[in-house]
Amino acid sequence: MLKNPHILTLNNSFPELEHLAAGLATAGFLSRHVRPYSNKGRGWERTLSQLPFLGKVYRRTIGRRKLVGGLPRALVREHAVTLDLCMALAVRAPQKHQLFRSLNTALSNARSCAIASAGEAALSDEDAVVASWGIAEPVFQKIQKRGGLRVLNYSLAHHAFARNFLIKEAEREPAFADTLNSWDWPNWLVDRMNNEIDLADKILVGSSFVRDSFLSEGVPKEKLVILPYGVDTRLFFPSDAPFFNHNKLRVLFVGQIGQRKGISYLLRAFKRFQGPGISLTLVGRIQGDGQAFVPWQNMFRHIIHRPQIELRKFYQESDIFLFPTLLEGMPLVVLEAMASGLPVITTPNGPGGIVRDGVDGFIVPPRNVDAISDRLDQLRSDPEMRIWMGRNARRRAQSFSWEAYRRNAVSHIEGWVKKHSEHHNYEK
Repeated sequence: MLKNPHILTLNNSFPELEHLAAGLATAGFLSRHVRPYSNKGRGWERTLSQLPFLGKVYRRTIGRRKLVGGLPRALVREHAVTLDLCMALAVRAPQKHQLFRSLNTALSNARSCAIASAGEAALSDEDAVVASWGIAEPVFQKIQKRGGLRVLNYSLAHHAFARNFLIKEAEREPAFADTLNSWDWPNWLVDRMNNEIDLADKILVGSSFVRDSFLSEGVPKEKLVILPYGVDTRLFFPSDAPFFNHNKLRVLFVGQIGQRKGISYLLRAFKRFQGPGISLTLVGRIQGDGQAFVPWQNMFRHIIHRPQIELRKFYQESDIFLFPTLLEGMPLVVLEAMASGLPVITTPNGPGGIVRDGVDGFIVPPRNVDAISDRLDQLRSDPEMRIWMGRNARRRAQSFSWEAYRRNAVSHIEGWVKKHSEHHNYEK
């Protein structure tokens, strides 16, 4: 009988899989963790982070990828580092030019292929593999030959569901179609994602919305397991001296600034709602060439994406978190905002299992400009409700810890590996 599982993990820079690998390492189950570049706090990394200009670029791009606690350096294998560095430079180029956007896509695809190949080469005598979507197929095929367990981590909705959803959204909102960059995958990658789903024994998803997207595409229910993600409540917390002014209201959005996040509906709702003392801050990278935002540019303040340690102050200096997303897995920014004591206005399409409607904030129907505007006005006119919901949100976020995610993930995977091994040995 198998005593302790021996598990290989492959990640393409998704935070939940970093924590899962750390949980496996703590339990003594992790053989190695294959991923792109990771900031391990080495001497040259500390020096680079302090350099003028380059240090700032590094800290705000790949330097943000610090190892999570509990994940030993010795078990982390970095690959495609040169591609990572090129991506960090390319993403700083003007994205309004299609050439640079195409370059980013090409570099991202090349990195995925490199990580997939490295994972296949790293596999030795492991009992199981846990891998991100898009990089799992080669190692899944290899371990399948000797009956090993295959676990696929899927951070977003099923790719076919997402593609159809976003194509319809582009037709609905043509002015913002250029900001939808999450569905136009090359055929080879679509084939790979389909094969990964077929090969997987279990598929980890972050929300019921994602699970339902897989069910709608015919994936067997018994393959799908919801494991809600976590938040670091020691990093994200309410301000010690909260700023409160009855004459001002600060609304915050954090994430990719594009139509997948419902940005056109956010802007229209805020246009109806705006007034003296009311401000809107969008933190993140604008998707597409930026032309869709020109008519709205005087209505909001734009802040380019920030590392988490810098992002914290934007939450602490805001009154409401507005996130009317259309298509999500389980958005970490919603948990970060809640941990920071902000009431949240969002949709059921991913965050619905996090925010309790009327308790931590409000759940509004996707694309409903009237509902967004009405809820903003309700929170503006009732400061006591804002404070009450913000406190509830903080308490709610504390139940979604990364420690709990690690425990749940390790417990599930250990049980699956042992059951899978027993079944495989019986068949022999």
